[in-house]
Amino acid sequence: MRRLLIFVCLVGLQFGLLSSSKAGGWATTPITKLPDTLVAGQTFQLEFSVLQHGTKPISSMGTDPIRPLLTAEHATSGEFQQVWATQVGAVGNFQATLQLPTAGEWEISIKPLPFGTIEGEVYRITVQEAAAPKTANTNWWYMGIAAGGLGLAVGMGWLIKRISH
Repeated sequence: MRRLLIFVCLVGLQFGLLSSSKAGGWATTPITKLPDTLVAGQTFQLEFSVLQHGTKPISSMGTDPIRPLLTAEHATSGEFQQVWATQVGAVGNFQATLQLPTAGEWEISIKPLPFGTIEGEVYRITVQEAAAPKTANTNWWYMGIAAGGLGLAVGMGWLIKRISH
């Protein structure tokens, strides 16, 4: 019985040590600025904060700077891209430049490295289709006036020539 009790205590201790090795080291990454309209193929700035334990802005852990990695994945095609964010302004503020090539729903996740192997929040954004390029728009109204003026000039020339004979 005593051996069983020691065994259970050792197993419990092992699980306790395992879980405490993953404790702490978490952060939230709320987006602070995102354009109102996102258009496929156009570059935009995404700004966010890194908050240690969800409250304290942080830009480094000791001597290690925070390096947020953004991953954007298209919801239907699986197309994805990754970009590193850089710190801008005050402590805990970061910015990344993105250009999403395809319209539709995109999922953006922000992983604030070196905060362990945690996955940051996932944000779902909608990217609109780029406007179709405008074709050459010839203004037919002006061409009609020009043709009418030319016809009037030719007619007047013919009339003057006929009267003078």
